[in-house]
Amino acid sequence: MSKLIKCISSIVLSLPLTGCVIAISPMSDYSGNDAAKIRVVNNASPLSIKFYRMSGGCLQEVDSKSLVQGVNILGMKSTKSKYIEGIKQPPEDSPLRGVDVMEYNIQPGQYLEIGYRTTSQTTYTQTVHSSYRSFIPKANHSYEAYTLTGGYYIQPVMITDITEGKSTPAEVWNVKECNYTISLLGKKEYK
Repeated sequence: MSKLIKCISSIVLSLPLTGCVIAISPMSDYSGNDAAKIRVVNNASPLSIKFYRMSGGCLQEVDSKSLVQGVNILGMKSTKSKYIEGIKQPPEDSPLRGVDVMEYNIQPGQYLEIGYRTTSQTTYTQTVHSSYRSFIPKANHSYEAYTLTGGYYIQPVMITDITEGKSTPAEVWNVKECNYTISLLGKKEYK
């Protein structure tokens, strides 16, 4: 019995040290008839989506959601793929052909960013790296989001419009985020 308790304790205590991701705030689908559709890669670098609103000529982040569902421990996922109706098939040059994906209906016309954060750690420092790409989804369009290869700690994020059957980079928005400070709890406080 003692060995069993030690074994279970070792597993539970070592989980925080592994590549473990738990989706605390998963994305839900938009139900309007004008929904844009997005397909994202479901891999070891889980993507998230940030929602912004315009406030006095600049943007304020109002919410963020995980684009993966469940638990991902070292690449073993509780949810491999999620599909929706009406999204265009991946183009021939799409890196999302034949891989695990998550598909969502999203509200068009919003200021959005898709990307991820990762942390690198050395003996004396801990650095947070992030890569996000912005876009404004158009009604009844289909999109794909994935990470590109390259980069040391971080890979750039690409969002493509696949509505016409080819991978056309989605336009990014060129609006600044409003000035903010970070609270003690790590939240943005806009000025």
